[in-house]
This record gives sequence, C-alpha cells and structure tokens, in this order.
Amino acid sequence: MSIHPDFQLPETFRAGIRCRTSYALPSAGSVILRPLNSHIVSYAKEVFSNGNVRGYKYPLPLIPGTNGICRIAAPATDTPHLQVGMLVYTSGIIRPLKVPAENIHVLNEYILTKELGYSFEDLGYISTLAVPFSGLSDISLRPGETVIVAPATRNFGSAAVLVALAMGAGKVIAVGRNEAKLKQICHDTNNSKVVPVTISEDLGADTAALQAHGPVDVYFDISPNSAAKALYIKAGISALRRGGRVSFMGGIMNDIDLPYHMMMFKALTLKGTFMYTPQQVYELIRLIETGLLPIGEKESHLK
Repeated sequence: MSIHPDFQLPETFRAGIRCRTSYALPSAGSVILRPLNSHIVSYAKEVFSNGNVRGYKYPLPLIPGTNGICRIAAPATDTPHLQVGMLVYTSGIIRPLKVPAENIHVLNEYILTKELGYSFEDLGYISTLAVPFSGLSDISLRPGETVIVAPATRNFGSAAVLVALAMGAGKVIAVGRNEAKLKQICHDTNNSKVVPVTISEDLGADTAALQAHGPVDVYFDISPNSAAKALYIKAGISALRRGGRVSFMGGIMNDIDLPYHMMMFKALTLKGTFMYTPQQVYELIRLIETGLLPIGEKESHLK
C-alpha cells in the first residue's frame, strides 16, 4: 500500500503501515500474503484516530482495513492448492505476515480482471458485500421475494440493495431518512425493482408506506447504534407478512422495543448474524465471478 504525500492520514495509519519485500517460509497450515487492497470501513476514523473511541484493539504493523485482496507470497508445503502469485481474498485484519490457509479464498483472476474488467479496488468491495450476503443467506432470501433494507443509505445498507438484487429479489424497498440519497440509489442501480421509502418516524405512517408495496417477505436491518430508539425498525417488522423473516446485522448495543405479540401471531422468524462464514464468502465470490453481482465502476458510487 503506497502513501501519496497529499494523503492526510492519521498518525496511527502512518505509524502502522510497513512495506516488506522478503518473507520467511510460512509454518504448516499458513500462507504469507502480499496485500494489494484493503477496504477501509466507513467508521475507520472512530478506530484509527480520534482517540480510538470504539476501543478496538489491533496489532501493529497492519494495513488499515478489515479484509483484503492479496497475492500469495509464500505458501506452506502442506497447501499445494495455493501457489505463489495467486490472487486471493482473505478474511481478517491484513498484515504482511502469515495467515491461516483456511482464511484464503482463491479468485479467478482472468475472469474478474480480464473478462469483467475489475480493478483490485473493485474487488476490495467484497469485504463489504459479504456482510449483507451473510445475513440475507441466513434467512434464506428466495428469488422473487420482497425485502426491506434499512437503512439503505449507508455503506452496508447500499451493499445490501445490490446483494438482494443479485440473489433474485423481486423488489427491494430501500429505507432511509435522506430522500435525495434514496433517489440516488434508485437512479444508480438503474433497476425498477428498487423502490425508495423515506421514513417519517411515525410508526403507523411508515408501516403503511412499506406495506403499500405489497406483501413483504424479509426485513434486513443494518442499523447503527444511534438508531436504538428509531421507530423504523418496528415499522419494518410490522410490515412483514405472516411467516416473514427478519435479519439483524446492525451495530445497536442496547435493547430495543419489539412488537412481541405481533411477531408471535404472525409467526415471524428473527435471525441475528455477525459477519459471515467461509462458505458464504465462497458463494459470494462465485456470484461475482458469474457476473450476477456487478461491483465495477458503475457501482462504485454505492461503496
């Protein structure tokens, strides 16, 4: 990762970034990687600067980011399926050191970079897409179903809109407070299946606005901690049809108010998911390699 002199990086970034040109032989079951791109999450300033207000602990040196696109620099002798120079995606904080071989996902470089024309930066978006893909997979989003995404105007929410479409959703209801951003998402996805709903924080009105788009099968929630008392969460759940499903993947740290009796009588299913499994990453990569989930320049505005 190069540092342009014009980049105003926090001091923690500058202290932590290192370049390495030679590597020791990895131990059994591990691989040494050369990072190419690591996607920096939207809340990075709360981790790497401003006093690390989230209180996350992380090792140094590191490449600031969560996961990454890398090349294999040196595989262990017991990982014959991994070869020097292979393009891979890896889960976990990226450092120019060894990582467990089970965290490595080999990418089809020819298809992704030659046929589909993606850059390493494009491929770095996999780490964001993997989050909503996991939650929507866990509640078995089916082709043709209607899904609410709330809020849809933030980083993971906008990614959830793309993922839901790629998984075959018949309609994606993009929810948020910023009407202009919602319209932009609808314009940029250029898909009539995406419809915006601007929330008013009036429970009855918001529930009715969501139900106006027909029976709703799935509510995907990726709310930030600041939304703990937001009424749109209850509205999203209340809008579901009988037998509907709810996915919670947000960052709310405290208890929230749920419509207990309504959920019981409607036989709703609520599933909490944190991050994703290796199998889900594998399935997501296949979705991207087949072209069903576009992540290139046309979608860069949503990142």
